[in-house]
Amino acid sequence: MADKKTDHRVRYTKMVIKESLLKLLTERSINKVTVTNICREAGINRNTFYTHYANQFELLSTIENDLYEDIKQVGMSSSNPQTLSYELCKYIKANKTICEVLFSEHGDKELLERILYISHDLTIERWKTELKYFDPQLFESWYTFTAHGSIAIIKKWVSSGLKESPSKIAAFIDKATESVSKAFYSEEL
Repeated sequence: MADKKTDHRVRYTKMVIKESLLKLLTERSINKVTVTNICREAGINRNTFYTHYANQFELLSTIENDLYEDIKQVGMSSSNPQTLSYELCKYIKANKTICEVLFSEHGDKELLERILYISHDLTIERWKTELKYFDPQLFESWYTFTAHGSIAIIKKWVSSGLKESPSKIAAFIDKATESVSKAFYSEEL
């Protein structure tokens, strides 16, 4: 019974520490957040913080990796890129607070890119089977182009308060990607 109580306390403490960092990141960048700031916000002492994390950067990395792994699970359950767009947007909307912070100017600039590259292999495999002409190097460039366009749309959506529905944003991303794809597929460059 003591182990369950301890586990609950550890989980609760980690949750409070993470929430405190996220709150601080709404006001300033990670480079301007100190462990002291986090501890004060969380109402804990520094020893408690250091029991779980080496510093604020490791804490942020842990939060980002947890988000990435959650989204990766969503991506793995999607069988095609269109479903992935919707599931990703739905996840972002459901986790609005953390996504607003992590996708803002105070978050990791590469996190959203890492997330969008989850569908990379699925998309490449689909193209190999659907297309007569497949040049891997050319399609890597095309994927990079469409992924960065999707990143821009998602960042704009998140920064404007996620007012549109996930289905509307996903439909826009899919339609834009598909219209570029059709023109791209039909030409051998």
